[in-house]
Amino acid sequence: MLNFNLNQPQKNLILLLSIIGFSAFPINTIAVPKTNDASQSGNIIELNNHLINIPWRIESTNRNSMNSVQISDIGLMQNMGIHLLDTNNSFQQPIQWFSDSVILSTQYIRPYRYLDLSNLPQTSQWKIQLDGTALKITTPPSTIQSISFEPLSLETESSPKLSNFIPQKIIIELDKPTFWQQPIPDIQKRSPSPSPQPSPPTLTDDPTIQNQPKPAQTAPPTLQDWSLILEAKANPQLLYNNTSNIKLQSQNSQTRLQFSVPPGWRPVVTSLDSPYRLIIEPKPDFLQSKNILWQPGIRWRQEYIEIPKTESSLGSLLNRIFKTPESSVERFPVYWLEVDLNQPNTSLIPILSNTNSRQGTSPLLAIAQKADVLAAINGGFFNRNNQYPLGAIRFNNNWLSSPILNRGAMAWGQDKPIIMNRLILRETITTDSGQTLPLQYLNSGYVEAGISRYTSDWGNSYTPINNQEKIIVVENNQITRHIDSPKSGSPAIPIPVQGYLLVVRSRPDLLNLLPIGTNLQLQSQTDPSDFQHYPNILGAGPLLIQNRQIVLDAALERFNPAFQQQKAIRSAIAITANNTLLILAVHNRPTGSGPSLSELAQILQKLEAVTALNLDGGSSTSLYLGGYYLDRPFPTAAPVHNGLGIVINHQ
Repeated sequence: MLNFNLNQPQKNLILLLSIIGFSAFPINTIAVPKTNDASQSGNIIELNNHLINIPWRIESTNRNSMNSVQISDIGLMQNMGIHLLDTNNSFQQPIQWFSDSVILSTQYIRPYRYLDLSNLPQTSQWKIQLDGTALKITTPPSTIQSISFEPLSLETESSPKLSNFIPQKIIIELDKPTFWQQPIPDIQKRSPSPSPQPSPPTLTDDPTIQNQPKPAQTAPPTLQDWSLILEAKANPQLLYNNTSNIKLQSQNSQTRLQFSVPPGWRPVVTSLDSPYRLIIEPKPDFLQSKNILWQPGIRWRQEYIEIPKTESSLGSLLNRIFKTPESSVERFPVYWLEVDLNQPNTSLIPILSNTNSRQGTSPLLAIAQKADVLAAINGGFFNRNNQYPLGAIRFNNNWLSSPILNRGAMAWGQDKPIIMNRLILRETITTDSGQTLPLQYLNSGYVEAGISRYTSDWGNSYTPINNQEKIIVVENNQITRHIDSPKSGSPAIPIPVQGYLLVVRSRPDLLNLLPIGTNLQLQSQTDPSDFQHYPNILGAGPLLIQNRQIVLDAALERFNPAFQQQKAIRSAIAITANNTLLILAVHNRPTGSGPSLSELAQILQKLEAVTALNLDGGSSTSLYLGGYYLDRPFPTAAPVHNGLGIVINHQ
């Protein structure tokens, strides 16, 4: 676990557990004496003198004038090794931790869902105290008594054939239950592969970049170093007589086990009792399935989804015929949330990295927490260089960014069905002399020859994007000023509150048609027209499914060839026939790449999508719930420009 020093001074108030033994009766085994405050909360837990970031609360109860201790459910799973089991009751969460299933009560206080640890039997010997702003938990010292190995048979045929890697199950025997966590792994080269693998091209979201796939790389793949950190000392004999491939380090009541696995593999860790053990199984298909009703109206799902393997040649078709049935399918790890839109008080909102300007990026986790939403997924495309949006964002009837290039978008509003389609915003200006001129885009980071319009929804000012721009200031529907030849990086130009800017790019002749003093009439209409009546729109693309049929046509939406051919991690949004919203992230198949756009569409069909839209993908892909990413470690998610937030108000 991460070790660092508290900046806050320690307080002298120490709240100790009053219950030492375990009883068969339903008692509050992790209660602390009641304080004057109704509740206290924080984000730091000091576990056996090691600090970890997990939200916690001390909640007042009427039982014996005591307080109960609650800790974030996903925080417990990701940082303390507690396994969350499937449930159809959002107010009760079964868990598994060195025992059979134990049911804990839940409480949702936005954005976290807390588990009350009162019914966890092992807590009878814990000590709890407040230490500044941290919750200090001290558990009885644990000891690793032995480490053994067993052969690990894997069913997947995609396992790499590395001469010096033999899959093994690692069995760690302990004298008592022990918390553990997996830090983010380090990558180091260990051994060559039998054959070089091509390096995939960058997933391109900017349609102005016509890049091509990179050639195959000859650099060998690497083994990946994974670590497991246990809140337990290692038996000294294990440290001195360790002849295994595991590296052991023991210090300050913690032990780090380090071992290597092939690319794309991860260790699956299971805890057992009688005796207490941790079972570590390195696997290429590591995803553990979940079906958790997390809150009324929102269900957390994750599992492998299988789709038919596509064959593009006679040779590959013959290989498919003569192989085992398993080889005829592709398996993808899919993380998704099912949002019941029929549930009262459920709403969707666009969420932005910068609410005052259209420029900026931030991690989705930060955006979601700032917007105070329960769940979120990354949204539309953007230019990573200048951090401007490249697609539709409409919020409360205001176009923060217009659609581009006939790309797919979704629209929603109160008491309106969600719709998805390819979308164009058609705007024109007509002069008092009767001349009508088309406008290219509204509040967009996409640059194209012609005239684009920028309003105060873009921000307080406009900074030239390239060196081929002429600026026309329009106030109260009249041209009041021309700004000659601003250059990229020039000082920002104020956008009039009662007006807008017209930015003329690569067409200086158009200035002659728009002299100072000209009155303008603006017309604006969406195509399809039904989008015009929706207050909220979020665009990305390509459109994947309509009326349950795959309608994928990336070229029609002017995505470049590299993007169309890419196999990469992806995110998407869909609607089912029973008005359930699906937001999902699809990651790499076992020891392989992520899905193509076509494979993504097939996955959504398997999930019974009636209509579906691809969102920004690659490193942008991130699925957020309850203060955490569900699909990836925080450091691996790239900053994004915008996203879609889910709000459920139960009051």
